[in-house]
Parts: sequence; C-alpha cells; structure tokens
Amino acid sequence: MAEAIRLSLGLQVNPEPELENNPMEIRPSYLKQFKHVMGASSLGLGNRICISMRMRLDVRVINREGIVRARFNVLNEVVIDRGSSPYLAALECFVDDLHLTRVQADGIIFATPTGSTAYSMAAGGSVVHPAVPGILITPVCPHVLSFRSMLFPDSVVLRCYVPDNARADASVAFDGRYRRTLHRGDSIHVQMSNYPVPTINRVDHSADWLY
Repeated sequence: MAEAIRLSLGLQVNPEPELENNPMEIRPSYLKQFKHVMGASSLGLGNRICISMRMRLDVRVINREGIVRARFNVLNEVVIDRGSSPYLAALECFVDDLHLTRVQADGIIFATPTGSTAYSMAAGGSVVHPAVPGILITPVCPHVLSFRSMLFPDSVVLRCYVPDNARADASVAFDGRYRRTLHRGDSIHVQMSNYPVPTINRVDHSADWLY
C-alpha cells in the first residue's frame, strides 16, 4: 500500500522524462504500476488518480489546572459518555467559548465527515459528504427534545467539560480506543487537525462515497 501511495503522488523514481507544465499528471508507466499494485482493472479517469484529504480532529484532554493530559488525532469520532456510571452524563459544551448547551444524555459524539457514517449515524446524526469541511456534534440518547445533531464549520474550537456538580465522572474514547476517565473539572478540546489523511479513490470522492 505504501508503494501505491508513493506511485500515486509521483514520489517513485522514474527514468522517463518529466511531462511538461503539469506536475500533477500521472505518467502512463506510473498508472500501469499503480493498477498492478492495487489489483484494479479500472482505476481513475483519464490517467489521473483522485486523492481525497480526509479531515481529522485534534483532540486534547485538559485537567482543571489547564494541563494537557493527552492528545490525539482522530479520523472518525471522539465520544464522551457516562462509562460504567448508572447516571446520565452531565456535560457543559461551548463553541468558541460561547455556551452551547448543557448535555444530559448517555453521551455526545464529535465526528468528522468520515466518521459521520459510523457511530454518529447510528445515534441519529446526519451523513456528511467527506469533502464538506465541518465538525458534527451528535448527542447519544439526550434527555431533552431541543438538543439534536448539529454541524459546525471546521474553523471552530469545541470544548466540553465535566462540571463540579456532575453526579459522576464521565468517560472518553478516541476512535473507539484509548478510553480514559474524565474527572470533574476535566475538559475535552476539539478542533480541526493540521494533519489530514490522504485517501486514494477508485473514481472520485463522490462516486466512491455514494457507491
């Protein structure tokens, strides 16, 4: 797979002369090798390979003293839930330091467009095209009728913390892994990561996403 990515990006040494005035053009020999590596009989359009940059989330776990306890780049979603507690999770959510809502639910999901077809969709969230630059917030079994799935631009910074008067601690997981406890006063900061994931499409990002 690494060889295929190098070929698609034009990083592999090739004795053939460069194509004029088009550094993004895929040379015929590259395409032939790429198809062989990927095992595809039909790949790309017009000797071109479409690469989508899948957005990721930069997520930080911060304690009440403002110290960053952990940091992750998440491709699908970060989930804050009640963990093993029998009580609903109580969370305060902010968008760019503006209070959004007080969450009383089994949990809340912060998802990328890629992750919108995973846990977020199962929880009733919208499906978002991977080319849409946004962050999706979806509650899990909310206790109020007014809190529903919302899509924010990728320029915002989202913050969610466990208040001191919460009945129990919360739990957080990153792409379904690295689960850890959020104590009262701990917070999660979510924003767009500077490190997206390049993915190779068989045709283009819309056709591959739909079919």
